[in-house]
Amino acid sequence: MIKRISLFIFVFTFMIGSTTYAYNEKPSSDERVPFEKMYFEYGGYKTVEDALSECNLHFRKKIKLPFKLPPIPFTHHLARCNQLGGVNDYFEIEYLNELQGSNNHYMVWVNPSGHRKGFPRKSNVIRIYELENGEKAVYGTTPTLGDRPPAFDVLRFEKNGWQYILSIDKRVEDKVTADVLVDIANSIK
Repeated sequence: MIKRISLFIFVFTFMIGSTTYAYNEKPSSDERVPFEKMYFEYGGYKTVEDALSECNLHFRKKIKLPFKLPPIPFTHHLARCNQLGGVNDYFEIEYLNELQGSNNHYMVWVNPSGHRKGFPRKSNVIRIYELENGEKAVYGTTPTLGDRPPAFDVLRFEKNGWQYILSIDKRVEDKVTADVLVDIANSIK
């Protein structure tokens, strides 16, 4: 009888211990890794204000940003001042939506006009627009990769000594058309 009770206590203790252990291993909602963590820790991103101040000092000239945004929701906006060396230096903002995955992904790159970037191939250029200030804006797509279609629609233009590149994920091109990107470009004063 004592052996049976001892065996019962042993098994009961083991079951309780196992259940408690399994319960404790379950991650709590407080331990969820924030969406933006990898951007801040590994990508060198900061708040838009901090990165813009850094780039204004780096370029010794004030960068003016578009007043308007695409008409899609964003949950995060992050920026960085890329100081890679001369012609590769630029300011970058990424607008993201944690709930929409990568669909709602909009980017703004700004670099000095003297270090302008063009489209890699003329076949990627779709149309030339004229902005309100008379400057030309080139609308196109990112290059295709193998048999993959282009991932982004892009508008490139120059204003006030800066080249701006507005880029939007093609999966939302029905909501963010070329005309919307031109309106955003015209919002820079």
